[in-house]
Amino acid sequence: MSEPVDPSEEGASTGAESTEPISSDPAGASPVPINGSAPTESWSNVPRSPRTGARSAADPHTRHTGNAHGASDDDTMRLTEETLDAIQEAQIAEHRAAKKRRRKWPWITVAVIAVLGLAYVGAANYLGDRVPSGTKVASVNIGGLTRTAAIKRLDTELAPAAAKPISVVVGKSDQSQAIDPTTFSLALDSRATVNKVVGFSWNPVRLWQHLFGGSRIDPVLTVNKDALSQAVSSLATATNVAPQDASIAFTVPDGDGAPSVTVTPAVVGTELDQTAAVQVLSTEALTATQPIELAVTEKQPAITDEAAAETQKQAETLISDPLSVTVQGKVVELSPRDLASAATYSDKDGTLTLAIDGKKLGDIVRSGASDVLKAGTDARIEIVNHTTPTIVPSTNGVGIDDDALAKQVAEKGITTDRTVELDTVDVPASFTTEDAQKMGIKEVVSSIDTPLTSDNVRTTNLIVGTKMIQNTLVKPGDTFSLLNALGPITAERGFVSSGVVVNGFDSTALGGGLSQLSTNTFNLGYLAGLVDVEHQAHSFYFSRYPMGREATLWEGQIDMKWKNNTPYGVVIDNWVADGYVHSQLWSTKYWDVKVSDSGKYNIVQPGTKNNPAADCEPMGAGGVGFTVTVTRTVSLNGQVNDDLSGSMTWRYDPVDAVTCNKS
Repeated sequence: MSEPVDPSEEGASTGAESTEPISSDPAGASPVPINGSAPTESWSNVPRSPRTGARSAADPHTRHTGNAHGASDDDTMRLTEETLDAIQEAQIAEHRAAKKRRRKWPWITVAVIAVLGLAYVGAANYLGDRVPSGTKVASVNIGGLTRTAAIKRLDTELAPAAAKPISVVVGKSDQSQAIDPTTFSLALDSRATVNKVVGFSWNPVRLWQHLFGGSRIDPVLTVNKDALSQAVSSLATATNVAPQDASIAFTVPDGDGAPSVTVTPAVVGTELDQTAAVQVLSTEALTATQPIELAVTEKQPAITDEAAAETQKQAETLISDPLSVTVQGKVVELSPRDLASAATYSDKDGTLTLAIDGKKLGDIVRSGASDVLKAGTDARIEIVNHTTPTIVPSTNGVGIDDDALAKQVAEKGITTDRTVELDTVDVPASFTTEDAQKMGIKEVVSSIDTPLTSDNVRTTNLIVGTKMIQNTLVKPGDTFSLLNALGPITAERGFVSSGVVVNGFDSTALGGGLSQLSTNTFNLGYLAGLVDVEHQAHSFYFSRYPMGREATLWEGQIDMKWKNNTPYGVVIDNWVADGYVHSQLWSTKYWDVKVSDSGKYNIVQPGTKNNPAADCEPMGAGGVGFTVTVTRTVSLNGQVNDDLSGSMTWRYDPVDAVTCNKS
């Protein structure tokens, strides 16, 4: 039991601190309050004896307690202090030992790391020049080989594959394409490939691969990027599929069948992804499974099947029933077949839009209302009495506006109101009076007269022919064809059979003698400086024609043509009178023309030949054969035109005597 504390004792409590008894740990541990509370001060701060280090009597923590075994309080206190001193000294010793141990551990750790590092470096150096076992490049196994041996194996077994054609498919196509890799210099870089898995490396993965086996690695490839891009671009051009819009068309069957509407579905387009293709071919050409599938992007059509289905209803309405057109009280019915033949649907800004051929429907209306609608009359230029160019004025016709007709049909044809009313309009002639005045027909620019023969039948053909081409106008830039101007040479049109030359012998044929009209008309163009497009001289020379400047004619085989190369129109004026065929060309003078000939040379005398034809008539020898050269010089304002100027040479056969050997 504790004794009360004397308040007068030095250092004693004045009643503010606890008076709980303090027990001593039998094991020599530091004293703690019985109730388990921690001391308010560290024991290391308690004052000690100068000699022994024991706490002094003035220690405020000292308590006078009784001794259960009869020991004095001083002995107890002394024992406690010695025990505490021993514990503290042990703690200090332990603390010093711990500090020594802590100073040793970093050095031990560094030593261990150094040993491991040296071991790693040694292993990495030892294995660095050798490929990890099990390593493959494409299908070539290079595991366990040295750097040099691995490079050599790749050069031998894999590099040649870079020159072989690469098979590709674009998108989901079932047709493969072959690409020549030599066009873009595809090559295997064996050294760079091997260097990916050999050589010293701090990466532990590399050492792991050496110890436990490598894996498949991609080869390093080199290409000419520009050439590869060009090859891929060419492939895209060959394989891209443009999107196709859905479309609508009208079908008009032969005969009297009803028309129908046909819908063509839309097609989604595809376009090669060129960037992705370049990447694949420059990195995976030797490793990817062939054919290599190259990616594409889809291109959607502007007009879908859904849009076409809506328009189909409109199209079917258009051709469901006839449509009536009224012009000045005259009604013309356009049948579903008429409407279908003139109607089309086309893409306009991504929409199927109906278009009507107004001219086609207008012709049907004009034919059906011919008593109301009249075409205009073209102006004509006539050479009155072969002396006076005269313009016969044009007259306007009565017609309809084809565009207005097309617009109304497009609007009314897709509704239940199937009637169209049209106003008439003046329709100018295709060649108006003003057009005729601009032709400049005012003077004779060339002329020729050739004598008739005594064959009246032949003269009949010339009279008929000259009338058919009289007052023919050839506009600037147009080409005149005599056969086209004459039209079919038939008996119904007034032509008769007369003498002709066939295969070098005299014979007869329908239209005989028209070569004289051909000769005259050829000279009109030649002497006026026009372009000689087509002509052929006779095989025999006839003295009624100028040497080398004459032209024969044979329907379907030999024509006479020239082209008007002036800024003015030209009018042909031909007639038969006074034993001559007279010909004039009227226009405004443009070219200056000079014509000359060489005269006859290389003369050949006639001989005798036999004609086996059934209609052969014997005859005596005629004129000689010879060659002649004709020269024309064409100029404008003193400047010679080399294209129009020049010479032409012709060889005439002699007129041999003819004997007949009739069977």
